[in-house]
Amino acid sequence: MQNTGVKKLLLKLTLLLLPFAVWPLIEAAVLPINFFTFRVWETLAVNEMQIMSGPFYPNMYIKMEEEGELAPHTSFAKKKVVEWYTDAYGYRNRDSKCDVLLIGDSNITGVKLTQEETLAEVLERQLNKEVYSFAPATVNRFLATSRFQQNPPEVVIVSSIERRIPALPAVGSNGFQSKVRDFTGNLIGSSPVLTHLAVTADRISKLALYRRTLASIDRALGKKEYIAYDNQFFIQGDTANRTYSQEEVNQIADVLEGYRNVLQAKGMRFLFLPIPNKENIYYQMLPSRRKPDFLPRLIAELRQRNIDVVDTQSTFEHMYHAENTFLFPNDDGHWNDIAVKQAANLVAQQLNNSPKYNTEQKEEKYLVGYTGKDKTENNLTTYQPAE
Repeated sequence: MQNTGVKKLLLKLTLLLLPFAVWPLIEAAVLPINFFTFRVWETLAVNEMQIMSGPFYPNMYIKMEEEGELAPHTSFAKKKVVEWYTDAYGYRNRDSKCDVLLIGDSNITGVKLTQEETLAEVLERQLNKEVYSFAPATVNRFLATSRFQQNPPEVVIVSSIERRIPALPAVGSNGFQSKVRDFTGNLIGSSPVLTHLAVTADRISKLALYRRTLASIDRALGKKEYIAYDNQFFIQGDTANRTYSQEEVNQIADVLEGYRNVLQAKGMRFLFLPIPNKENIYYQMLPSRRKPDFLPRLIAELRQRNIDVVDTQSTFEHMYHAENTFLFPNDDGHWNDIAVKQAANLVAQQLNNSPKYNTEQKEEKYLVGYTGKDKTENNLTTYQPAE
């Protein structure tokens, strides 16, 4: 009799939990991949399967209307239709050709930018070279990636948003982990079946409806805090413009010098591209109105060490303060297409110091309006929901 009662209890618990167990499978197998997401980043980003080659699902194409990361699903959100392509390795590129490699964070990936607005594609049109976006990633991930050891790029551009520069890892950090991921990523990428299983398992792990519901509850209860001034949203606010000691600046310069040295020893040119924080350029909007001096001091230190660095700080300051040109979306902390174009101009000018580079425009297919069909791999998985 007691066993019968236990069985009934277990049956009831199973029926109660069954919808919660089945629903993630429905999300992954039935619903559109972006059904519960507000950006392509969350849609395609690898969640738990950190054994795949790249940070995104490979061989994907998606077009959707998305919002900035700082105020999604609110009246402050600015909507924009964007297109994304990812290559066979799970990076945001139309193909895997590489003369110039861009290592960086989400700004290099191109958050809230459509494919042709990303720095890699804008710079490619400037240089008449194949530019590859290896982001988000690190120098150590690059050094441990076998395909780049076999076919190294001519130039490696390392970029970072200002707030993340102090955390750039020194050469050799996490080297073993990067080598393991290169091995497992190549193994998974060698089999369409393994790739499909890995992507499906990762989509299940995201629990998209659950996370979307929690975020909605937090907003409804007022738990989601926004840092906003003059209808501009910021990631850190005043804390972003803190003062750095000279010792800290020197330590950061040591890390970047290490990058230069190891890449130079391998016959590759190194260039550092810092990206100012939104708080840096828009500092007058913040309560303290304190103008930061971190990037100018770091750039000066790097130049003293004969390290190639692009001075985006001075140019962005002039564009915003003298020309009233906005360089960041209202609802996001990443740069916009105007800032990207100017950064590409600066990089191209710096690289043109080498006779191997020129700024001849590529043929017409690379101009605005080019669909990219001839550069898109045939095995893309396409997600293009109705607009």
